[in-house]
Amino acid sequence: MYGGYDASTGPKALVTTFNTAAVAGAVWFLFGGADTVAHWFGTDFDEAATLRRVLLAALSALYLLRFIATNFVMLQRRMEWSEASTIGVWVLVIHGTMAYFGGTNEAGVSAFTWLGVALYLFGSYLNTGSEYQRKLWKKRPENKGKLYTEGLFKYSMHINYFGDAVLFSGFALVTGTLWAFAIPLIMVCMFVFMNIPMLDKYLAERYGDAFDAYAARTAKFVPYVY
Repeated sequence: MYGGYDASTGPKALVTTFNTAAVAGAVWFLFGGADTVAHWFGTDFDEAATLRRVLLAALSALYLLRFIATNFVMLQRRMEWSEASTIGVWVLVIHGTMAYFGGTNEAGVSAFTWLGVALYLFGSYLNTGSEYQRKLWKKRPENKGKLYTEGLFKYSMHINYFGDAVLFSGFALVTGTLWAFAIPLIMVCMFVFMNIPMLDKYLAERYGDAFDAYAARTAKFVPYVY
């Protein structure tokens, strides 16, 4: 999963196709498709306020745009077909979950909804902003082969992962339902127990003492906390 650099055009195109289909399906469900799905299962769905549905569709679309930028502009490492397939299924679950729980919530839009939007935007900045800072730094010839510890990464070794946790918590808040928080909860568990240990092992092997010094002075996931 970590190490090795190539375009991985096929796998990245596959996961982007999954993501695009997931967003299209979410938008369809939010603006008319819910009745069709309800008919399939012989039930009825409540309909969320138009503003909530518009916000949910916009957040899904924004995530897709960021995803494309990350995959084809900022992500330089190799992506395997298995990873692309796994992430592809996961984004279907994410967009489907948010569209279903948010789109069928009749509760009115409140201050918590707008707090969710703010968290989503802040988390997006932490994730994409940190990746962009690192990309610019690594383009400089004098930094070739060095460990990046600057910018937003000086506050957390995995600030990009923390950004994802924040943005999806915000996304869940916009749905107005507790059930949607299963998505950021699962994501945090995957980061803490799978992705971070694997990435730390790779970085420790590649950068040695430089990584050890970085790990000793920097929070692993949540800035100033953990």
